Amino acid sequence: MMDANDIDIFKGDSEKEAARFRSFLETHVEKRVELGGKEIPYIACGTGKRTLLTFAGGWGGVELAYDFVLGFEGRNRVIVVDISAFDDPEEMACGVNLVLDREKSDRTVVFGQSLSGIVGQSYFRRHFERVSGLVLTNTLTPRPERSKKWALALLRCFPMGLLKALARRQMTRLAECKQEIPAEVQERRKFAMALVGRMIVVYWTKKKLLNVLKLAFAFNEKDVHTTETFAGWPGSSLIVSSEDDPYYQDAQLLMRNLPRSEMHKFPTGFGHTAPQIHRDEFYRIVQGFVDRLDDRPD
Repeated sequence: MMDANDIDIFKGDSEKEAARFRSFLETHVEKRVELGGKEIPYIACGTGKRTLLTFAGGWGGVELAYDFVLGFEGRNRVIVVDISAFDDPEEMACGVNLVLDREKSDRTVVFGQSLSGIVGQSYFRRHFERVSGLVLTNTLTPRPERSKKWALALLRCFPMGLLKALARRQMTRLAECKQEIPAEVQERRKFAMALVGRMIVVYWTKKKLLNVLKLAFAFNEKDVHTTETFAGWPGSSLIVSSEDDPYYQDAQLLMRNLPRSEMHKFPTGFGHTAPQIHRDEFYRIVQGFVDRLDDRPD
């Protein structure tokens, strides 16, 4: 994780959010487990009946999920696992289980948004018996036609600077928003983008990026599913999207292919950023879904 002493670089983006992030770094300790010689960084914190499990390792390390952690640790156990050491979904899922076993966590709700939604589905596909609920936000569903192995071979030849530029372009595109947003939200979003920029400098390596891409390609090749895939699963799914999100069509497919699924749609005009713009409402929706899981036995 970042050193709390380095947070001054963010004060120009938001002094308030920088102080909040500093407090997070000072009060949350990164832990590590090892599987087959690969280190798995993670955070485990909070209290509650349920464990909310989410993933880092795409755009940055576990600290990138600080806002999610702070939003939910008061009422839930929260675990954030960095999966960037893995390029194989079976091994990755074993690594996640190792963390859950070490933390003695059950009654798990898997949460995935955008890229972490792909990782979340990959884990859920292999170990849904350990999961009580699934929350997927603005993410893709597996499609074999998206798996282009030639693209991975091509990216291996790209210099790191070009890979970073392509990733920045994709993040900028996804962060576009047509509607005006309140100044407080603008400040929070500016800090979030600055934090991602810092992650690019201190966290990204070519190996980590290629590992995540390999997981995404494997996801499209191996993880196509229907409701019958999860026969006997007693849990429920929450799909969060909006009609102008680039992945809205995938949200419709997830609704059809996951058992007992429900959808929350945000208003249009905010695209991929809608859950961040409407953060407080988003967190209330997710917490309400988690609370409803407690109304029935596992």
